[in-house]
Amino acid sequence: MSSDKPRILQDGRDMVLSLVAMAVLMLVFVGFTGLCSFNPGRPENGPVHEVDAETFLRQEASRVPFPVRAPELPADWTVNSARAGVVAGHQATILGYVTGAGDYVQLLQTDAPADALPEPEPPRIGSGERKAGGLSWRVAEGADADTRTTWTADAGELRLEIQGSAAEAEYRTLAEAAAAAQPVAAPAG
Repeated sequence: MSSDKPRILQDGRDMVLSLVAMAVLMLVFVGFTGLCSFNPGRPENGPVHEVDAETFLRQEASRVPFPVRAPELPADWTVNSARAGVVAGHQATILGYVTGAGDYVQLLQTDAPADALPEPEPPRIGSGERKAGGLSWRVAEGADADTRTTWTADAGELRLEIQGSAAEAEYRTLAEAAAAAQPVAAPAG
């Protein structure tokens, strides 16, 4: 059978040449779609995707058994994520923010017991307390550089937990706003 092929196609080169031809055709077709781009160099931060936190929190207020709060934050902070979660078997509402400095910080609200926060994994080391917004916040630093610092407070009917990559001043801003926030009213009906 190999004797029926031209001599050039009697070794592994025919497969390699076929793959090269297919790759060139693929690049040509993908290039025409405009769905692919190549930007060498350092990546730039794009625009922050904004989430409708008000609508999300109203929906959460009708879903969860604790009073959900909507913190009033500086105008240059953007809510970029909103999700429901579970902490120690209890429902949780989580909002993520990009601060004015471009850092990330999130606020978790739950009725889980205070000693269940922060979750045991990844490990953290208690590093004292901070006072902010009339609440006492328990601070836990990451056991390694990849683990975020958490601030946790017991606000009566709910527990609040803050974590992220932001500086302490931004943690304090969110802590004060969360402590001062009024519960969101559930939608009628």
